[in-house]
Amino acid sequence: MIDIHTHIGKLGLGKPLKVNQLLKFMDRNGIEKSIVLPIENPEETLYYVTTDEVLKACKRHPDRLIPFCNVDPRRGNSSPSTDFYRVIKEYKERGCKGFGEELAGLWVDDLRLQKIYEACGRLKMLIVLHLDGLRNKDDIGLPRLEKMLKKFPRTIFIGHGPHFWAEISSDVKKKDFTGYPKGKVKKGALDRLFSKYSNLYGDLSAGSGYNAITRDSGFGYRFLEEFQDKLLFGTDYLSPGQKCPQIKFLKEAEERRLIKKKTFEKIAFKNAKRLLRI
Repeated sequence: MIDIHTHIGKLGLGKPLKVNQLLKFMDRNGIEKSIVLPIENPEETLYYVTTDEVLKACKRHPDRLIPFCNVDPRRGNSSPSTDFYRVIKEYKERGCKGFGEELAGLWVDDLRLQKIYEACGRLKMLIVLHLDGLRNKDDIGLPRLEKMLKKFPRTIFIGHGPHFWAEISSDVKKKDFTGYPKGKVKKGALDRLFSKYSNLYGDLSAGSGYNAITRDSGFGYRFLEEFQDKLLFGTDYLSPGQKCPQIKFLKEAEERRLIKKKTFEKIAFKNAKRLLRI
């Protein structure tokens, strides 16, 4: 398995997640490689874990850990004129395979963010994008994200977070942007966006991804089958002892033949290998 979404270091008031703890978690759960995402946006955590810290940790375990980079779009002069391409290019040359986790408290189509999307497209770097009621904000139906998918067709967006996954159902409400809605699913915006845009993928990590595919089990298994080429396994593991129920869910779904073996393999590692070119 390849985990598209993990963190290391001190992010909150609890104990920091050490690199060796992440590796032990991976070993216990049969995870071969993990993407490690820095956090450099002030809206998300009490402490930063920088790209330099992530690069240093991943350099010690190049066979297991894959570094991504992060740049807050308000850096420099907080203007769309800031040259993010040169910054992100430098990180790529140092080993970063993608960008994220992007967590800025801006509208998802903010002009400053668009400069990052453009740079990622030019550099062929994936971007993990967290959407909720504060970070990368959008309206019901994700119209602003759709505009970005159209405007930056070369940029691979990997959606994540409560608002993104609430859009699995058409009855989404604004209060769902920061929560985990329950109940039966009626095909929502994600069904259309995944079908229409080749540059949109879904990160199944955290409570938001797990809730989306389990709130209506019958629908969830069908969704995994239908979009087997667009979904990526992830945990959002960031603290010692954290529960990550999506691991057991996906493995049991394949073992019980609720999803096909090829579907499990694509979601668990093949899609990530294809996108990361590894």
